[in-house]
Amino acid sequence: MKKRVLAAAAGLSLCTSVFAQSITLTNTFGGNNDSIDAPTGGSDFITFTQHDEKDDSNYGNTVTTVSDRLQLDFSTANLDGRIRTEFRTSTLNGQKADVRFRGYLRYRPVEQIGFVAGNDFFTKYTVAASYFAASDDYASYGKMAENGIAVVGDIAGLRLAANISGNSLYDDNEEFKLNFGAQYRIKDVASFGATLKSVTNGNFSTGIFAALESVENLTLNAGFVYNSTETSFLPDASKYVLRASAGYKIKDAKLGLFADFATGLNNEYIAAEKDADKNITGYETLEHKKDGDDYVPLQVRGRVSFDATDTLSLNAFVKVNTLVGADESKTEVYPYVNIKLPKFGTLNAGLKMKFNDNDGLAEFSIPLAWKYKLIDKK
Repeated sequence: MKKRVLAAAAGLSLCTSVFAQSITLTNTFGGNNDSIDAPTGGSDFITFTQHDEKDDSNYGNTVTTVSDRLQLDFSTANLDGRIRTEFRTSTLNGQKADVRFRGYLRYRPVEQIGFVAGNDFFTKYTVAASYFAASDDYASYGKMAENGIAVVGDIAGLRLAANISGNSLYDDNEEFKLNFGAQYRIKDVASFGATLKSVTNGNFSTGIFAALESVENLTLNAGFVYNSTETSFLPDASKYVLRASAGYKIKDAKLGLFADFATGLNNEYIAAEKDADKNITGYETLEHKKDGDDYVPLQVRGRVSFDATDTLSLNAFVKVNTLVGADESKTEVYPYVNIKLPKFGTLNAGLKMKFNDNDGLAEFSIPLAWKYKLIDKK
């Protein structure tokens, strides 16, 4: 049944694209994921584990991964959509391959209202003020609608969204969820937004965000998140979080400086409960506590970019996770380059190194993404 639905959706979108005003078909080798921790948007091609805190048997383990993404984007006056096929394999080490299909279709009978359906809306309906400048990405708690069915209204700078969704990439413990979102933008001045997740059950989460948009080349936003299910994109899955992001592009110097900040407001964090098959069955609230002392998680990310030439960009990304008051931290250092290849797209590659206090260099990997357009019609 699932294969038939996917085939029907693909066929419908392909037929629609014949009459599209805009069609883009993009292939990315080594880029099958949307990771907030990978500014290049690429996958780790080779990963070598020096030390694994959870499994000593992984010591010295090397994994080679091949991945590819084929993405079709199209739009007409009233219809637009995206279909993405992702392939990932580690069979070079005897592991199985993984194929995933994602996408959405949106119909707008009038300019002010849209009806959307699909298994992933990506970042199409995300509160602008939840943007992370250093990571060049959005966390899922900033999404007004993620998947399933949604109705979105836009009028005079105000956007309202209502969404019935199923399991998402980050939260698969609920059959159906009811989500809402709102955003108001004063052009070239400021924007405000909020998300309400799982409002009808015990896994309710919410985020409130604000951004300054009046200064050219400046990114400045902040927000508060109450979390009950998010275990991936917050510092140690904190339950109450204050987050902020800032960035500035110095055009004359071809330099960009960016920083993200997120801290728990107390020592509480969320842990996913899993069954024997490692499926998430629920969430529980735990505390960072040792010898009677409470510790608060903190995460800081920074990125520096320099456009050395018209075709070469040099970048350095750093992420630090720590528990304030405890001698415990994890640091990721990630220098990488973006190279524009005339007529052959863009190549992103670097060296990602992960350190912890106890073992020094725990893991290093080589992320890779080669992105090029097969069709670009506008």
